[in-house]
Amino acid sequence: MLERDPADIPDNKALDAGITVLSVCLVLVSLGVLARMPLNSALLHIMLVTAFSFLLFYGIVEMPRWGAWNRVIWLVGLTAVWVADMTISPVAVYWVFILFFVYLRAFNDWRGLLGVVLGLGAAIAFQVPAGLTLGGIMGPTLAAVVVVATNYAFTTVSRVSREREALIDELLATREQLANSEREAGVAQERERLAHEIHDTVAQNLSSIQMLLHAAERDVQALGLGEEQVEAPLRRMEAARRAASNNLAETRAMIAALTPAGLREASLSEALGRIANDFSQAADMSIEVEAHGEVAELPMRTEAGLLRIAQGAVSNAVQHSGASRVRVTLTYEPDGVRLDVVDNGVGFDVAAQAGKPSGLGHLGLNAMRSRAAELGGELVIESAPGGPTALSVAVPDEVPAESPAGAVNQKDEAEIG
Repeated sequence: MLERDPADIPDNKALDAGITVLSVCLVLVSLGVLARMPLNSALLHIMLVTAFSFLLFYGIVEMPRWGAWNRVIWLVGLTAVWVADMTISPVAVYWVFILFFVYLRAFNDWRGLLGVVLGLGAAIAFQVPAGLTLGGIMGPTLAAVVVVATNYAFTTVSRVSREREALIDELLATREQLANSEREAGVAQERERLAHEIHDTVAQNLSSIQMLLHAAERDVQALGLGEEQVEAPLRRMEAARRAASNNLAETRAMIAALTPAGLREASLSEALGRIANDFSQAADMSIEVEAHGEVAELPMRTEAGLLRIAQGAVSNAVQHSGASRVRVTLTYEPDGVRLDVVDNGVGFDVAAQAGKPSGLGHLGLNAMRSRAAELGGELVIESAPGGPTALSVAVPDEVPAESPAGAVNQKDEAEIG
């Protein structure tokens, strides 16, 4: 027990300042009795007061850097000087008031209280030869009670202050994390929206232009004109079709760049597996991914949204649930797709979290709800303190019907691809 780190000493400068002021006052009072003491006793008293003052002030400054045994040696030295001076000057008994504070500052636990009890016993015992009185007992006893109560009050205030400071730091960190999360979610959502719009407008229109140019080529060739008459129009159509093909390739490259990285070269279930693997390695947690049902083609925006929701749900489970296992299930149904994320963590009060201001609940829940609503679905969370927690989102299967513009022939597909 005595080898504990010196960091367990509370950092309370106000209490140290009070001890210093009290010590100076009592030392001055002790020196005030020199005029009535014999010369030899006065010189010895001065030496003991000087030694006590040096040990006291030096120890108060250096104590936070000492180990437990060094503090014990220091307290024994102070107590020995005090006991020695009580044999010369009765006024030295008042130093016990300082020692009570010092014992509790050095060891703010049962060891400090034991020092107070021993010091109180010594102060009372040294009064026995001269005749013990009620005042001689009550004075040191009340001083001990006041010191213990004062130290407890300062310790409590210091602890509450540290807890409040830690809470403020945590709130600031949470707010910053939430702001970053919402900013990243907003950027990702805007990128997905742009990719969706580009796919449904520019890419489809360029495909339509190619299809119409092919049809125009066939119509020109069906007119029965000579090769010299149709050569120039066909050459221009070919150039226009090639330009449209090049622009379409560039447009698709832009769409790929705006698409979430996990979906560029993998299916939705594979992308979920990669996310689970990354979180599993980082948090040393078992994260399983399962896919059920017949895989259906989903709009890019739907896949991206489900991927982001799964990423946020797994992140919350890793950071806040204390779980050892998470299961992610992707189920393809006839009329849509459902994503379930279940963990065996400590759980939480869903209603209480929903009622908290943004930044004080589980991170990202509002963003996930909004994303699910944008996909035409609904996010449902089932949990209670003690766990487990289950998050489920079902979105409709709203794959846009292929437009005529997308019905390019095989020659177009070869050139576009």
